[in-house]
Amino acid sequence: MPRALLLSCALTLVAAMPVPARAESDQSLAWCKGQGNPTLEQQIGACTALVEAKSGEARARAFNYFRRAGAYLRHQDFDKAISDFGEGLALDAGNAAAYYGRAIAYEARKDTDRAIEDYDAAIKLDPRNVKALSNRAAIYADQRAYERALEDNNRVIELEPDQAAGYVARGLTYARRGDFEYALRDFDKAIALDAKSAIAYFNRGRVYFSQGEVDRAIQDYGDAIDIGPKNASAFESRGFAYLSQGQIDKAIADYDAALQLDAKRATALYGRGTAKLKKGDASGADDIAAAKAIKPDIAGVFEQSGVQR
Repeated sequence: MPRALLLSCALTLVAAMPVPARAESDQSLAWCKGQGNPTLEQQIGACTALVEAKSGEARARAFNYFRRAGAYLRHQDFDKAISDFGEGLALDAGNAAAYYGRAIAYEARKDTDRAIEDYDAAIKLDPRNVKALSNRAAIYADQRAYERALEDNNRVIELEPDQAAGYVARGLTYARRGDFEYALRDFDKAIALDAKSAIAYFNRGRVYFSQGEVDRAIQDYGDAIDIGPKNASAFESRGFAYLSQGQIDKAIADYDAALQLDAKRATALYGRGTAKLKKGDASGADDIAAAKAIKPDIAGVFEQSGVQR
């Protein structure tokens, strides 16, 4: 048989042979780690193959669960993520990142008590875990446990004094507690550290507006919008500020922009409807009806803020 034909037959035979188990294992490990740009489904499948193989030391098996849990988390399958983080922690109870990941999943499920427990565990294992501290502070602030929130906010700033995010977070806690002077100081500091911090400008604008400094609020909202990315809340807030000043056309333009980004935003619909009616445009009633269909008590937001229809 000619040499070329022999080589062709050999290549055909090799191609038809099953892939060795070791090669399959290597591919699964790479995809489970996220190497090679696998899809989420491929990553989950690869991690599942490793989990089911039950090979390797306990810590290595734990990481297979943790990686699959991370993929489930990105897939927004929070129950499976929680389950996998738990299975992995049963094998490796000292993994701070796993407690942090499971806390995020619990937060997504609105189970804040368990989220706090896991953030506590993550921080105990890693006292410098800024993300866990920041997230726990946000939950405390939501619960109006402002002193606890500020303790975590302060710790984040101690760990990262040159990062704007920590000052923004603490400024938000102060603002929610009604300490507007301290809030403004923190937002000023955040902007001094990062002149492109849109969230710092936006939240400083909200504080200015609450204090009746509408022009300064409009300026900050505008800076937040210019920095980007485009945010429906920034357009809506500036639209509301314009409306409070009687700048109806500017208000309508900003409400239009907000609704282009989020067509079901009840407050923007109500605000635009209010602005249109003030201008004599009867179609404003349609916007207000649409807003009430989404949020029946929407009128109260505007009445409490001093903007009347």
